[in-house]
Amino acid sequence: MAQNKNFDITPTAAADYQNKAVPAMFEPLARATMARIDLPDGAHVIDIACGTGVAARIIAEHLPGAGRIVGTDISEAMVQVAKQSEPSGTRHEFTWFAADVVDLPCDPQSFDIAFVQQGLQFFPDKPAALAEIARVLKPGGLVYITCWAEISPFNGSIADALEAAGAADAAGKARAPFSFRDGDMIAALLDEAGFVVERRDTVELFRRFDHPRDQVMSLPAGKDITAMGEKRADIVFADIEHRLSPYLSDEGYAVPQKAHLFAARRL
Repeated sequence: MAQNKNFDITPTAAADYQNKAVPAMFEPLARATMARIDLPDGAHVIDIACGTGVAARIIAEHLPGAGRIVGTDISEAMVQVAKQSEPSGTRHEFTWFAADVVDLPCDPQSFDIAFVQQGLQFFPDKPAALAEIARVLKPGGLVYITCWAEISPFNGSIADALEAAGAADAAGKARAPFSFRDGDMIAALLDEAGFVVERRDTVELFRRFDHPRDQVMSLPAGKDITAMGEKRADIVFADIEHRLSPYLSDEGYAVPQKAHLFAARRL
């Protein structure tokens, strides 16, 4: 899901993302998305900005027949975790590779469907990225895009706590996943890239977890907090927990998040 080269994702960070962020947020989002989609039998599907492959794995559960699923991300570390997490005994053909979204090593008109789960906001050149997605889709092929529709109270709490601690740059990292949330702008970009928007929905779900510190450390901002030193980091984490306290119950934290879901057809 990380396609911006400014994100330096280490193997440890990729593993943390898989173990913490994926079950708390990105797997529920992928499942909520797939519950709204019917996949054609034996389709060839590409998951762009695939991260550690959670959407691709859930696509495999829903794809009838024997299809082909390709996962690609700019982060080699993410792709390696995706390869290691590939479902065993699947009837589908899986392929994984690291590549920039604007230069996919795929033949033109190779895929029936493309997915971009929480990746569009990180593409530095969004028109070029959508043009490349159009290139690899067959005429009439569909792209499904999810992109956060508003700043999550979870990331907002992290950003506010970091700003209170005088770490404005780190606060910006916490808000970065929500930096591109204008649905009308997304629709316009799709139109300019040669797509027809057939569906525009909102997916609402909850980020569920037990320990805020574990979740924060799975994000780029976690590295910045650690760099503050133990004493200042403890203050920031305590502030984050205080800000998130309205979302805590006996069952743990449940923080709401809302995403756009676009379905657009290539002309």
